[in-house]
Amino acid sequence: MPRAPAIYARISLDRTGEALGVQRQIEACRKRCKALGWPEPRVYSDNDISARLGKRRPGFEELLADIEAGYVDGLVAWHLDRVLRRVVDLERVLDAIESQRSPVPVVFLQAGEIDLTTPSGRLLARILAAVAANESDLKSERLSAQRAQAAQSGKAHGPLGYGYDENQHIIPAEADVIREVARRIIDGDSLYSIATDLNARLIPTPGSGKWDARRVERAVGRDERSGLVALINAARASEPTRAAEFARHLRRAGAGINVATAAWVREQAWAEHVLSDDHGLNDSTIAKVLSSAEIPADRSYWRAANVRAMVRRGSLCGWREFSPGKRGGYGELTAPGTWTPILSKETVEAIREVTDRPGSRRGREPKYLMAGILKCGKCGSSLAGSPISGGYRYACSKQPGRTHTCGGLTIAGPQTDTVISMAIIDALADAKVREGSARRRKSNSGAEKQAEATIAEIARLRDTYTTEFAEGRLHQDEFDVMREVWARRQREAERVLGTWVPNLHAVLSDVPKGRPDIEKWWAGASVRRRREITKALIEKIDIEPVGKRSNKFDDSRIGEPLWRF
Repeated sequence: MPRAPAIYARISLDRTGEALGVQRQIEACRKRCKALGWPEPRVYSDNDISARLGKRRPGFEELLADIEAGYVDGLVAWHLDRVLRRVVDLERVLDAIESQRSPVPVVFLQAGEIDLTTPSGRLLARILAAVAANESDLKSERLSAQRAQAAQSGKAHGPLGYGYDENQHIIPAEADVIREVARRIIDGDSLYSIATDLNARLIPTPGSGKWDARRVERAVGRDERSGLVALINAARASEPTRAAEFARHLRRAGAGINVATAAWVREQAWAEHVLSDDHGLNDSTIAKVLSSAEIPADRSYWRAANVRAMVRRGSLCGWREFSPGKRGGYGELTAPGTWTPILSKETVEAIREVTDRPGSRRGREPKYLMAGILKCGKCGSSLAGSPISGGYRYACSKQPGRTHTCGGLTIAGPQTDTVISMAIIDALADAKVREGSARRRKSNSGAEKQAEATIAEIARLRDTYTTEFAEGRLHQDEFDVMREVWARRQREAERVLGTWVPNLHAVLSDVPKGRPDIEKWWAGASVRRRREITKALIEKIDIEPVGKRSNKFDDSRIGEPLWRF
């Protein structure tokens, strides 16, 4: 790839999905390149992505990679804060530029040219980056104060969610589901049984069939509709002809969708951006384009977690809920709202009391010790337990909503439980494990530095997506999945740093210490109790595929446990 100047453009929030703010920045930067006598620039952009809290910006990452590879000999942007809002991002840009043999001039339309190859230029850039970061912090404080004031006045913050339309009017069919779920929870039904019943009756979940960035990513990962996935990948790529193809052939993606005409494409608000010769699209904009084209997303499913979150919301009883830093449904009922309630305030408070009780999310009694802890050695998915003639087995199975699993691995259940139980008993008999002192030593290696960076990144992601969830731009089930991933990544990082050990003293309070006594206790304990201990000790265990065909149980397929200590 030959060297060429680059344009970088970004806006934090694109409410329309048209990316016109990015387009205007690109046009202005292109004019400056022409005035400087530079050749035609390459364009890198990120639409609807904030730079303040560390969200991954594909365009920015691609720009850095091309600078480091020597493909960029100049950079133009509207303002420094379009490129970065954090000093740490500036240092990455400086490192990329300093790695080049020849200077890379950087021009900001609102701040002039900054020579990042000189000490004074780098100092000026660091000052401007610090100012930009401070402006972001002040803006965040103002927004928090405004939201608190709005909550006190009873004003809704964004959409009211499931049960209401965009005009805050009750949707009768969804309101009926809410009232039924509320009654069943108060009557003692488990969240699991309610979710199972709603799925069996094909009742849509909140946001079912609607696109957002997470569902675009999920569609690609599962490759459920190959034609649509091919077009999404084309739109993601920075290739104008393929991005244009995405728009022109959008309606060919699903069965029963009529082919869009060229005239229809040109009439859409997002057409100018999609058909431009500048850049590809991010997942958020792709989601808005798919929604505009009336192509439905794949069905999502009820789970205990999203049933619980859906029915706890203060908006259902007509009250404004304020929960800074908390998940929706866990905030204080601050003031009466102006919309019509679906449930009474007493009902919502009763539901919160029931679902806050210890064990309220346990659902049915577990049958299989290692379900969910064992992982498929082929696809990495969790293995589920299932009964078979004469016993049970653990299997990677195809189920509704789990089309990413391979369904091609099984292992005998009783023998597997026995092998792993012996390893757990060995661990329980180890005094160092019981005392929580079996930790890894710290060191100054690159792995530790990466672990520290991972923890900082997760903290930023939690802040960002908690805000997205609180403002109604992220569904409960998606937020739950993300939180699980963050927790797993953080545990991995903390293990590397030697700073995370589960509270085994509380978990093992009733477990004896001598090995013979442990074995006897383990044999008589309930499956639920043994699972609690297993999950406290073990992160996961990989099960390898069958080698040679044999009817005999092969314990060598059971991988080494990934211990939590």
